[in-house]
Amino acid sequence: MKEYSLEEKARLLSGRDFWNTAKKCGAEKIRFSDGPSGLRIQGKKGDHLGINGSMPATCFPAHSALAASWNKELVKSVGESIGKEAAYYGVDVLLAPDLNIKSYPLNGRNFEYFSEDPYLNGKLGAAYLGGVHSAGVGGCVKHFAANNREFARMVCDSVVDARTLREIYLTAFEMAVKEAKPAAVMTAYNRLNGVYCNENGWLLYDILRGEWGFDGIVVSDWGGTHDRVASIKAGADIEMPCCYFSKDEILDAVKSGRLKEEEVDKCAERIVKLSHREKPPRPDISGHKDFAGQCANECAVLLKNEGLLPLKQDKKIALVGDFAKKPVIQGGGSSRVNPKAAVSLKSCLKGAKFANGGAKAVRLAKKSDAVIYCMGYREEDAEGADRDSYSLPEKQIKLLEKLRAANENIVVVLFCGCAVETSWDEKIPALLYAGLGGQASCSAVADILFGKVNPSGKLTETFFKSYAYEKQDPYSSVYANGLNVGYRSGKNIKYPFGFGLSYTKFEYSNLRVNEKGASFDIKNTGEVFGGEAVQLYIRYPEKANAPFLQLKGFDKVFLSTDESKKVFIPFDEYSFRSFDTKSNKWVEVSGGYEVFIGASSADLRLCGKIERKGDCDCVPAPDTLCLMPERYPILKDAKGNTIATAETPFCELKNAKGIWGRIFVYLVLAVVRKKRTIYGTMEYLPLRTLAQFGGFDTSILKGITEIFNGMLFRGLKTIISKNKKDK
Repeated sequence: MKEYSLEEKARLLSGRDFWNTAKKCGAEKIRFSDGPSGLRIQGKKGDHLGINGSMPATCFPAHSALAASWNKELVKSVGESIGKEAAYYGVDVLLAPDLNIKSYPLNGRNFEYFSEDPYLNGKLGAAYLGGVHSAGVGGCVKHFAANNREFARMVCDSVVDARTLREIYLTAFEMAVKEAKPAAVMTAYNRLNGVYCNENGWLLYDILRGEWGFDGIVVSDWGGTHDRVASIKAGADIEMPCCYFSKDEILDAVKSGRLKEEEVDKCAERIVKLSHREKPPRPDISGHKDFAGQCANECAVLLKNEGLLPLKQDKKIALVGDFAKKPVIQGGGSSRVNPKAAVSLKSCLKGAKFANGGAKAVRLAKKSDAVIYCMGYREEDAEGADRDSYSLPEKQIKLLEKLRAANENIVVVLFCGCAVETSWDEKIPALLYAGLGGQASCSAVADILFGKVNPSGKLTETFFKSYAYEKQDPYSSVYANGLNVGYRSGKNIKYPFGFGLSYTKFEYSNLRVNEKGASFDIKNTGEVFGGEAVQLYIRYPEKANAPFLQLKGFDKVFLSTDESKKVFIPFDEYSFRSFDTKSNKWVEVSGGYEVFIGASSADLRLCGKIERKGDCDCVPAPDTLCLMPERYPILKDAKGNTIATAETPFCELKNAKGIWGRIFVYLVLAVVRKKRTIYGTMEYLPLRTLAQFGGFDTSILKGITEIFNGMLFRGLKTIISKNKKDK
């Protein structure tokens, strides 16, 4: 750091442009690029919502689908493949994996996350990172932390008690950081118990760097910096995408004593260190198309089969639904890949007769031996907005009823990246959850439907019987469920966590539990080769005040007909721990722990017990009754008009003091209102994002807010003065 002036160090702390850091005094630029289901690398027209195009890349299964494989080696290989494509294009840091918990079933971005379970999330995240790093590229885990909804994500306060935060929402990040040592961690947009994540010293210094030993860089989400001085003090190294907070503000803060130069040095040093990361040679990526197909084969989940599947090749098959012709293979937003190749189910099933819907589809169903009906979501799986319903579109369900009246042999193929209400499946014999399986999703579905591939995917989130939509407070999200997330609640479950059918059967036996872990035998007693995701659950003693059941281990086993295998699942540091809020540390409650081996959270085949000495007698339950959100800072004058500041959300300007603020919000929201995901994002964007994504700094934004507050000429003067100064 002695070779750098304070001004040069300050310049390093902001992005040079949308995807790159500054290049100063021997520090090479760091190029970021989006993931996680494939490389989204852009040229000059960068964006964080998947609006502008990107270079062709292999589209692998979304995290939600990839996790359904329950296969750590497969996940690692996907990470390696995407890492190689990143290296091919000269990317230094891949912005993946995404480790947020699927605790809110209507979250529009759930497709981008692995699971509702922190242990599964963490293990798969570490595996993915290991693959990325093996390709010579740095991985960046995101979004840290408690970022569990898209609605008003840039202004929302996640209000969560200490035990729930530690055991549910931080554990996956902890596992990934400790086990895989990512190059970077991206902070979340939201506040956490009143403090923005990018300025949260407790989160970034005490937990991330202190307890977990993280030594990489912390990067803001794009447009996620609110106070640059506070974020530097908290340990957030880089503001992205570019310098809204200019270097002059950092220099002034050091001169005034609000910021120590040593604090700037620490951030700059970490950036320089990462910039000198050795770049890998340009790799061969020619085989990724075939590998994407292998991945998709393990990701589909067979939820129901009353003997209809696999279908016979010589039968007359009716293929129905727009999704069969125009498949949805991925979600929308920053993870959207420009796939090198993608096929439809219609093109894969050339012998089937196709009808999009309506009377033609019903007539075709009557003439056929079986019907394959493709259902799902078109735009609901996307960054920037949450769903407003747990149900599929009503017109799809009505068509299913008509098809069912015409032909009882219906298999529904469900294309979406999230759990949905499925009461409509009660009178159909087969349901295959294809998820968002990437560019080879449809070819995998075709192979599963006709028995060329035996399905082995299992759910990583609970399918509830129903989930009621409730209008949310845009400025706060209170985590009142505590530890009872997903399957841990044990209520209202249609298809349980860990569930998935196969064309063969597996027999579990001979459980043995000792201090090191659990071993058991598994045998394929069916007629075809198959894979089984075996799961280890633990029930804590009552005085631990823990959920009824918790996943604490898993493995993927492949067996030929009549083949047996001995499986060992080890215990680890996460197996028996609880967070004690009184001592503010991890403890182990003494007593008897029940150990289960199962095919799902609701299908526990073997049971054993183990006594643990522990280091405490009990831990208190999460205190969720006293959770109170901080008030969001929306300023009003005596007449109730909104006073515009950098943190004022767009929608609040409808009551702006100045007419220009009201005109602005009307024009902006009117233009994007028809675009669901963009509107959901824009409505609660803070005004400062105009500058952060527009490439100008706080001085010009000050002029804009003055105009919105009714001071037109003063605001224009501020903007003109800034432009003259720059020239």
